[in-house]
Amino acid sequence: MSEQLIIREAVKGDAKLLLEFLKRVGKQSDFIEYDLENVSLTDEETSLDLISESGFDEIFVAVFDDAIVGFCRLEKVSEDESEYGVVVEKDFWNNNIASYLTEEALDWARHAPFTKIKLEVYKNNPVAIHLYEKFGFKTELEKDKTLIMKRMA
Repeated sequence: MSEQLIIREAVKGDAKLLLEFLKRVGKQSDFIEYDLENVSLTDEETSLDLISESGFDEIFVAVFDDAIVGFCRLEKVSEDESEYGVVVEKDFWNNNIASYLTEEALDWARHAPFTKIKLEVYKNNPVAIHLYEKFGFKTELEKDKTLIMKRMA
């Protein structure tokens, strides 16, 4: 048992573990919405390949003892903007994993071709809002249940 947390880019070989992780965390929180019902292993491998070749998109994973326990994604939404999301498995909450992932993603974004990063967060998720504010995200729009937050890349 390594008992060491590793933050790294997701690769094609992570597809199976990533799908398992996303299915697990989707049941752990009301703040996570994934529709993985029709996503095959091949689909996920192809997606990870395309993401790794993109200058706009990126996925980082947090790996502990050969299991994915967290992930974050930057996904192109326009020529100058990418959308950010981060998820950590419940058993690993309060260990700064979301901060480590966010730091890694923002470092990568400094060299990407977009200039803004946005996200949407539920208003009743103060832990996530605090995390995003800590990394310079500011609320730009308030919806009924969510906030749209942005920062420069």
